[in-house]
Amino acid sequence: MSEKLSEIFLNPAIKELGALFRKSIRPPNDLWASDFASLVELEYVETPEQFKELIWKFLRRYEVIARKHKLKRLSENGLDEIIKLIDKFGVKQVRAALIAHALVKSSEEEGGV
Repeated sequence: MSEKLSEIFLNPAIKELGALFRKSIRPPNDLWASDFASLVELEYVETPEQFKELIWKFLRRYEVIARKHKLKRLSENGLDEIIKLIDKFGVKQVRAALIAHALVKSSEEEGGV
């Protein structure tokens, strides 16, 4: 079981998408409104189809912010890897890893608690 968890939680694509969710709920210097709705919606995703729809909506909203503020975007390889993880481990485990990465403070973030 721990090998499964480490394969999911340590996956670069999970970290990458989790970081985008984190940026969307913790915008720097109040540059844009927080997007807690995407994270709440993610909590209720149960099927691969629902997951795909949620990621599509989230990335569409995030793209507007990313273009305006020149932020990092999810790579095509990252998206492909997340789909593979869902096929291999299921939506619930991938969802849990994304939420965990979205809620933790990254080592790059400075200050605050």
